[in-house]
Amino acid sequence: MELNGNQLAARQILVNLCTKNLSSQEIDGEMSINDDLGIDSLQFIRLILEVEVNAGANIFNVQNIPHIKTVNDLYEVLSN
Repeated sequence: MELNGNQLAARQILVNLCTKNLSSQEIDGEMSINDDLGIDSLQFIRLILEVEVNAGANIFNVQNIPHIKTVNDLYEVLSN
């Protein structure tokens, strides 16, 4: 899967917030943001905010945030 600019930026933000010392090449779409990457609820909010600042737009809303559990879920929101 070819990632767009927002998805690539999100992957780098995930690497920066990840507590598992993973590189961007090790981030897999099926990984759980919480369990596999060790990103807790406060870090998740930071992830959302940093992705939006990077994109320069409001991307997330109350309908899609609760459904973001995996890296692919995040990428799906950013593909639109």
